[in-house]
Amino acid sequence: MSEVPGSGSRHAGETARRSFAGPLPPHAPAVPDEFAWNLPWYVAYAKARQEHVAKENLLRQGYSVYLPQMKVLRRIRGHHQPRWEPLFPRYLFVQPGSAEHSIAPVRSTIGIPAVIRPETLRGIRELELRQSAATDEELSPFRPGERIRVAEGPLSGLEGLVSSASQQRIIVLMQLLGRDTRVSMNCDQLLVLN
Repeated sequence: MSEVPGSGSRHAGETARRSFAGPLPPHAPAVPDEFAWNLPWYVAYAKARQEHVAKENLLRQGYSVYLPQMKVLRRIRGHHQPRWEPLFPRYLFVQPGSAEHSIAPVRSTIGIPAVIRPETLRGIRELELRQSAATDEELSPFRPGERIRVAEGPLSGLEGLVSSASQQRIIVLMQLLGRDTRVSMNCDQLLVLN
């Protein structure tokens, strides 16, 4: 078994429960530098919004668990705030604790549709690391050319196009008094239209 950072060395044959993602601090993902590749990894399907519960149950049973997460900006109480959410809602990756550790109990409680190839899992981990390092500005839904609606303030209800965007201020092109006007607005006042 490979060494998990911060856990000390492992003796041959010793089973250790490992979690490769969990409740994340607001600044960095909890992803190790290396996975253990000596045993297969399985894709597990969990109930909606129950990925963390499934992870905890699997860890208690001695499995290694990887729950990839991504940083997203969500509008909460009128402000865009970064949050960590599962990269693949309802899916997590499970590895037996040893060659003798059966996945039968997992099959009976959580769907195990497939074994995942190591290169696919490595690609997912790299994607998670790149995405988690993104700045709030890079995660912003406000891109030039996006249609928006003003959600609050004196221009509430009006629509326009994003002309340019920075971390907190968005320049919006709007029709005001019969002419195109550029208006600087706080990103928390705006909603992206689909």
